[in-house]
Amino acid sequence: MSVAIAITPNHEVAGHFGKAAGFVVYDEQGQLIAELVNHGRKEVGCKHKKQLQAQLAAHNVKTLLLGNVGQRSLARLLRTGFAVFRVPNRAPVQDVLDGKVAREPLLSAEQGRPCKREKGGCGCGCGSKKAVKPAKIGMTASGTINVNGLTKLGGFKL
Repeated sequence: MSVAIAITPNHEVAGHFGKAAGFVVYDEQGQLIAELVNHGRKEVGCKHKKQLQAQLAAHNVKTLLLGNVGQRSLARLLRTGFAVFRVPNRAPVQDVLDGKVAREPLLSAEQGRPCKREKGGCGCGCGSKKAVKPAKIGMTASGTINVNGLTKLGGFKL
């Protein structure tokens, strides 16, 4: 059983799960096992967050310490069995390991930060039903254009 801490480039607790520069993974004795880099931290959507979750699970992480997390990500983490705790942003990693900072257990998705994006919650649309886009006037799905019956288009004669 391992513990992971979301970190900034300065090795302080990151302010958000998906935007963390990386994660440091420690065993029960406090020995560093791995340092994971979050390559998708500037991406919009859920794909990189799901990849992070898989990497953490591969290192047998059961406890996750972070500054903040969105509601959808928190729900996914809790559903898969992670124990998630909120600790103060920018706290030094060593203080977190030594128990010098307060840990707030996050037990339900509502404790996560509400999503600021409008499209389906996370921006990628994963949580919303895809609406059928209306066809543009004069365009067809097959790529052929039917201009029969049109005599004027924007001041141009056909």
